[in-house]
Order: sequence, then structure tokens, then C-alpha cells
Amino acid sequence: MSFSNKFFQGKITLIMGIFFGLQFLSFIIEMGVKDIKKEEIFRDSKNWYLDKVGYVSPQLIDFVLRYAGKKILDIGCATGEYCRKLMRLGYDCLGIDINPLYIALQKGKGIKAQVMDAASLKFSNNSFDTALLFEVLEHVNDPEVLLREAKRVASKNILITVPNCSDFFKLQKMGLTYGHMLEQDHVNFFTKKELEDLLSKYFKKFKVEEKEPINLLFLPQRLRKPISFLYKLIIAEPTTYFRLYAVAEVE
Repeated sequence: MSFSNKFFQGKITLIMGIFFGLQFLSFIIEMGVKDIKKEEIFRDSKNWYLDKVGYVSPQLIDFVLRYAGKKILDIGCATGEYCRKLMRLGYDCLGIDINPLYIALQKGKGIKAQVMDAASLKFSNNSFDTALLFEVLEHVNDPEVLLREAKRVASKNILITVPNCSDFFKLQKMGLTYGHMLEQDHVNFFTKKELEDLLSKYFKKFKVEEKEPINLLFLPQRLRKPISFLYKLIIAEPTTYFRLYAVAEVE
């Protein structure tokens, strides 16, 4: 056997070893996270936002950078952190939320925000390029009303994220559940297909993707980037995803 063949076989063996090793690690992590702290059960996500003032998800910011127009309405903006970040990045962003406490916390921070019911937006048609519905539809009794209003005021698209419930039964077999299943104010629980079915009622062009591998969420922060890189190289494959991302085009 030539040196080049031995070298090639060695690389294949190494890649396969890494692949199966990561799959085994993911399995051990998933099996090991079975106990839920009492204070996490049925937590109130309203208080979560108050405790996380200043936090923005890098994944959601990247989502906006990839798809949004320059003029944005952030529906259900909470404490306005995404508006503030997007304004710093050059976007014209206005936030609305039904909770007056959230809006009051934004005073003096240079954030444009108003108290408003998302089911009855006080804006004319096509007032914005993009409407954001980040982690909102799971909280409302009638998500279709919000989708209709968001579609009315947006001229380009609507960007949506909701917690993913597609693998609920797979996790249940391992004694696990999604953390967002414990939120006391969540009233809707979407699988990928259910979100697609909902969007198909109002949009001809849309796509829904599963994002944010749960395997990574269980790992220490320093290990997430290298393993995420292996996912991109298709050396390892995520098994379960935390969130659904959707882009719905307005025509």
C-alpha cells in the first residue's frame, strides 16, 4: 500500500472517530440532563426578561442581518434590547409591547418604543420593511391575528422565531423536555409542520428551519464553537433543535 493511500485511510479513520465520538458525547449529555431544578418549573418568562435586561441573542441578530429591510417593527419588543442593538447597527427600528413596564424601562436609553396591542397595530399599511415576531406567537391566544397585522404593516417580510416542539416525544423517552415547555405563559407549542401549516394560510412564500442544536446548549460555552464548526463540515450532525426560524415574504 502506498504512502498516499495510508495517509488517506488515516484521515478517514480520524474523521469517523471524531464523528462517532461526538455522537456518543451528545448521547451522554442528553441522558445526563434529567433533573430539573425546582425553581425552573413553570417559570414566568416576564420575570426572565426583567432579569436579562441587556441580553440579545447573536443568532437572532444574525437572522435580522441576513433577511430584514432597513425599517423594522419589533412586535413584542419586551425591554427593547433588540431595537437598541439594531439601531446601533444602522437600522431604523421601532418596538411595541403590550406591557407598560417594559416600555417604561426603555426611557432614557435612546430606544423608540410604544405601548401597543399587537392585535391592533396603530400603523398604516406597508409602514415598515420588516416586522419581527421573535418569541411572541407562543404567548398569544390567537397567533393568526398577529400574523395578519404584521403582514399588513410590512412591505418586505416577517421574521418569526418560536420555541421548537418537534422532538417532544423523542426527548420524553430520555426523561427530558424542552425548557420552554415549562413557561407558565406559553399557550401555543409549535412543531415545524404546525408552523408551516399556520404560515401557509397567509403567505405564498415562506420557509421554516430548525436552528440552535440542543446538543450545543448542554455543552460548556468554550466547546460550542468548535463543535458547531464540525456540524458545518457535516462531520457531526445535530439531533435536536431548540428553536424554529421562519421567513415569510409579503407580496
